[in-house]
Amino acid sequence: MRRRATLVLGLLVGCAQPPAKAPPPREGPFVEGREPLIRVALASLGTWEHVDVAGKGGLAVRERGGEPRATKEPYRITRQSAPVDLVPAEGVFTVAGRTYAGELLWDGARLVNRVPLENYTLGVLRGELPLKRIPPAAAGAQAIAVRSFTLSYVAQGQDLDDTTAFQCYAGMRYAPDDAHLREGVRATRGIYLALDGKPLRAYYHSTCGGHTTDVPTGLDREPSPAMRGVPCDFCAGARYWRWKSTLDAAPVLKAAALEGPLEGVEVVEKDAGGRARLVRVKAGGRETVLRASAFRLSIGPSALRSTYLLGIATEGGALRVEGGGWGHGVGLCQCGAIGLADRGRSAEEIAAYYYTGASLRRAY
Repeated sequence: MRRRATLVLGLLVGCAQPPAKAPPPREGPFVEGREPLIRVALASLGTWEHVDVAGKGGLAVRERGGEPRATKEPYRITRQSAPVDLVPAEGVFTVAGRTYAGELLWDGARLVNRVPLENYTLGVLRGELPLKRIPPAAAGAQAIAVRSFTLSYVAQGQDLDDTTAFQCYAGMRYAPDDAHLREGVRATRGIYLALDGKPLRAYYHSTCGGHTTDVPTGLDREPSPAMRGVPCDFCAGARYWRWKSTLDAAPVLKAAALEGPLEGVEVVEKDAGGRARLVRVKAGGRETVLRASAFRLSIGPSALRSTYLLGIATEGGALRVEGGGWGHGVGLCQCGAIGLADRGRSAEEIAAYYYTGASLRRAY
């Protein structure tokens, strides 16, 4: 691992610092050499009748078809409002009690935060790494994965939203307490993972439990040579390294589309690291075989924390499960990254370990 990372780092010599006067971010298809603007729909705001938008230092209001105007007052958007662009004078705005960098757009159906990639990356770390202690190298490895995941959509001209359907984006929340996150983002500015010359859709998860897995096993999606399972005992001190859970029969039966008393659940196929690929559910004299990843999501990813299933027993009509890790198990293990950072590994070395076969590149 060290040899591989050293070779990769050697390629980055001479571009370890951003240019003194970097060109401003731009919106549009991803082009190396310039930081892109990311469009993020604020879906997590939920339903609303109206929202008031306040810009730090005031707002420049650009209503579609109208003349731009400046205001110091909050601007109210309703569901019936015409499309409008709101640009805060000092680059920060507040909407529905939340603070964001960049600009806010109302397109007639969605509130969209248009934000530079580095600000967005930090906002995702705030949402995806709500832990008290994150070494900067671990935060940097997560930042590399976030940039890569994001750029894979930008390169295809797609917008994102701020939920776990893409990445949990928290804007500027927790800003007073995240110097470690900011250091990780700053130190890896512009670095992302590429496969076959394209940004890698770099998945990640909380805790692998001892071994990461491949994309088909963890996410039931097409395989990637850059995301195969690797051994990882670096998360052994994590809260969910090992866990126990009791599941009611009802969600298990629903997941399997079976009726009658639950008779049992067993793993019928595993990957090389011991994570379940297929499970068999027996109930009412019938049985069915399901993909373990789909079975987990149907029951609920917080109820069945992973598909690394170490023991399953049916007792009193309930299912008692012992397992390891939390999440789908693909790509970077966040708690494992912390363990590797504690062992002195750099952000680039950590990323290279979990995303085998990908190359590290600097976009700007």
